[in-house]
Amino acid sequence: MRSINEDEAFAQDRILRSLKAFPIDLLKIYPRSFCSKNGLWYGLIRTSEAVKLAVLGEKSHVLKDVFQGDCYHQSSSLKVCDLSRENTECLMDLFPYTKPISLRNYPMTIGAGDRLGLATPGHIRAVRKFHAHPVLVQQSAKEEERKERNLTHLIQDAAWAAFQENYQEGYGADGDHLKSLEEVKRAVDAGASMITLDLSGKMDVEVLRQPNELVDRKFREEIDEGDAKVILHLFLDKEFVFRSTEGEFSIRFDEEGVKRNALLFCKALDFTEEVYEWIRLPRKNQGHIDLEISLDGASVPTSPENHFFFALELSHRGVHIQSLAPQFPGEFHRGVDLKGDLETFRQQFYRHVLIAKDYRYKISIHSAGDKFSLLSDIGGLSKRFLHFKLADTSWVEAMRLIAFVHPVLYKEMHSFALSEWIEASKPDHATADLNRIPKLEGLSDEDLPALLDREDCRQLLHITYGALLNAKNQSGGYLFRERLYHTLTRYETDYWSMLEAHIERYLSSLGVKRKEIQAGKDCAENRGENDA
Repeated sequence: MRSINEDEAFAQDRILRSLKAFPIDLLKIYPRSFCSKNGLWYGLIRTSEAVKLAVLGEKSHVLKDVFQGDCYHQSSSLKVCDLSRENTECLMDLFPYTKPISLRNYPMTIGAGDRLGLATPGHIRAVRKFHAHPVLVQQSAKEEERKERNLTHLIQDAAWAAFQENYQEGYGADGDHLKSLEEVKRAVDAGASMITLDLSGKMDVEVLRQPNELVDRKFREEIDEGDAKVILHLFLDKEFVFRSTEGEFSIRFDEEGVKRNALLFCKALDFTEEVYEWIRLPRKNQGHIDLEISLDGASVPTSPENHFFFALELSHRGVHIQSLAPQFPGEFHRGVDLKGDLETFRQQFYRHVLIAKDYRYKISIHSAGDKFSLLSDIGGLSKRFLHFKLADTSWVEAMRLIAFVHPVLYKEMHSFALSEWIEASKPDHATADLNRIPKLEGLSDEDLPALLDREDCRQLLHITYGALLNAKNQSGGYLFRERLYHTLTRYETDYWSMLEAHIERYLSSLGVKRKEIQAGKDCAENRGENDA
């Protein structure tokens, strides 16, 4: 396979001239995507309808090509194809780098989910500059209920974005915060290469506050006698020491501590083992599936003792995970920095890192967006052996762009978000104070983008995004969706540039090393587009 590079600018011009000879409404091409394979040129173009796949070459080769589309014949032939599910499957077969893969062999990974299906090129452009690999798709079952795009759609979008950017280093797709085996099965069937298990509903956190007499009785009644003997043997009256260049700490359990942890995690461990055994089953045309454990939805912080108990029990059961997200001390809310003591976080985080290191998996940070006060410590203490989840930043940057280029639409969406706040914030742990957000009536259009620098406003837009996307008028039409997508598509280059700078800021703050950039790269290729 051969792609356009700086020595083949003539090929780009030739392709552009060839495309213009056909009766299609060509608006632009995406030069990075164009490559030759099996005697044909493949690449993405934008027409007045949408982004399409162009297949260009001799008539006999074009007609034999597997993609479905409309054919045009002159001295050469052109097939113009929708980015459909069927064509996505063909894309993944012909260009395997467009299919999600396991990232378990890469130390630094960053989750940069794309809620709208338009942000991924910007994410790729940032991540490819660093020694990191992206999880380009991440969606929970709860998020899927809030919008009309399921995990299959998101993976489809990511595949075409990887093709558009000629990104061949591999990306992941995460079925995020799943709570049942059925949800896991649906995510894997959709093509997920990573599963994040949310164990918050399987943990008995009340046992941490209950009196010893009740804990003793529950331990006798709920834990199998044989299992109880093994658990007590593994943990009771033993000292577990963790050493590093910054010092050491030890963990020791008394009998009540063992019993409380056993009851806390009993159902969570059984569920994790059940899912682990299922995802290990061989599947046609599917590689390894990475498994992450999320404890961060629990109502209490995950102590190092809790983490170690869970890790050793998993190991004893033969369950191997790729990452684990504890519930850290302090408040981790979307769109805002840490609310809590930084030194306490730093100490606890490092202990969690050492435990994870002993069991050869990464620590994962969830709701990591806007936690800039933590990034240097997170990157340094973990030595960039880390999974870092940014779920919401592409949406907020989209709203920032709307504030710049379409202030009327931004004001409408902002006002609607305020009206939906009480209902939308019920399922979330929100801390925004709407009274701290300036009134729109007192702001000029030029003042609007600065609202996105305010934590309260970011959290407002984070939490109401589902309501904003799905809001309809009395006639059943969308209030904002079409105008939002039209504006982001019109200014897609600006949107990608904003996202590129945004993700770069996170990776740089974490201390992730940049790759050496080859000198003399063509400007048009770096933009990844060329107007027709």
